[in-house]
Amino acid sequence: MVKKELFIKDIKSQKDMDKLRSKFKQAWIDGWDMDEREVNIISKVLGIGPSEVVKLKEEKINPKYNKCFDEGCLFYTNMSTPVVEYSDKLILHRFRLFLKERFLVTLRSVYSSRIIDSTIRTFQSLPLNERKPSVILAKLIHDIIDENSGAMFSIRDKIDQIESQAMESHKKKSIMHAIFKLKRHLSTFHRLLWAEKELLSDINLGVIPNLSLANEAERIINDAADDITRELEFLDRYENSLDSILSLLNLGSIHSVERVLVLLTWALVFMTLVLVFIELGIIDLILGM
Repeated sequence: MVKKELFIKDIKSQKDMDKLRSKFKQAWIDGWDMDEREVNIISKVLGIGPSEVVKLKEEKINPKYNKCFDEGCLFYTNMSTPVVEYSDKLILHRFRLFLKERFLVTLRSVYSSRIIDSTIRTFQSLPLNERKPSVILAKLIHDIIDENSGAMFSIRDKIDQIESQAMESHKKKSIMHAIFKLKRHLSTFHRLLWAEKELLSDINLGVIPNLSLANEAERIINDAADDITRELEFLDRYENSLDSILSLLNLGSIHSVERVLVLLTWALVFMTLVLVFIELGIIDLILGM
């Protein structure tokens, strides 16, 4: 970034990166689906070994936020929150943010490209006096949360589909399987949103090392926190909707059992009467006639 203008350039070699670091006071380095050469370039920026970068890149994606309290935070700050996609199942795409001195480094999958593009457009549309480095970070996090919120529509559609099946279908076993599968996804999503909420809280409190928010960045973070609060409320409603469907299915099962018990009761009454008649000789008398 030069004179608050954001210049975009492809880094193809270590020489290009060295030139960038010597020329610009602040830079955002974005890497996705990196090859070995790119891993080596990023490792030198962060000051860690290539194997550590590979480990971070391939680490299992979990919906959590790890707070950093050790001396490593003095050298770089690592924040991670996955990007959510929902299409009959919950898919988590990795997204890591590093703060290292005057550099912001993002490591992600190609799925998150539109988040990067949206952040750049927003930054470039801001007045010059609001173009601060922390605004880029805040907008990135806000766009990740927006993207994750989009999965809510797909989840709501899935619940509507299950409700229709529960009212019209007699395949209760498959419906209950779909409900419990979705409830597991909602639980994962719930943990992710709480992790994001903790991250935003720490950013607002100023306890994230190497990060100080400008006024515009603080406003964006507050908006994102409000969005998460709303999404958590939606998740609670979705859970209640699924519980209601389960109650309906269980009630239907109880009625089915009751009908069977009634039939069994009548059968037992009939058999009891037959035995009584046999005992009294009435059956033999009737047959003798």
